[in-house]
Amino acid sequence: MKATKKPVVIDYFHYNYNLDELNAWVTGLGDNFHDKFIFEEGPEKLKVKTLEGTSYDVTTDHTIIRGVRGEYYPCVKAIFLETYDLLP
Repeated sequence: MKATKKPVVIDYFHYNYNLDELNAWVTGLGDNFHDKFIFEEGPEKLKVKTLEGTSYDVTTDHTIIRGVRGEYYPCVKAIFLETYDLLP
């Protein structure tokens, strides 16, 4: 059996260690940053609260995706760019 993904529009953020920009993006979507992410001081460590649990450390090699049900998850940027067509 085979299947294709249904075409859906998602929101995304290419992570760049700028928490102010990330927070503005998240709140602009109507969500609370602390409900969706964990940030630990020290060496900057950002984790995403996914539907499956807390993610690994997010780096600038990741894109953060907001799914169709408002869930957030990290995706390696190279895989994101191979999988998604960016809209204007």
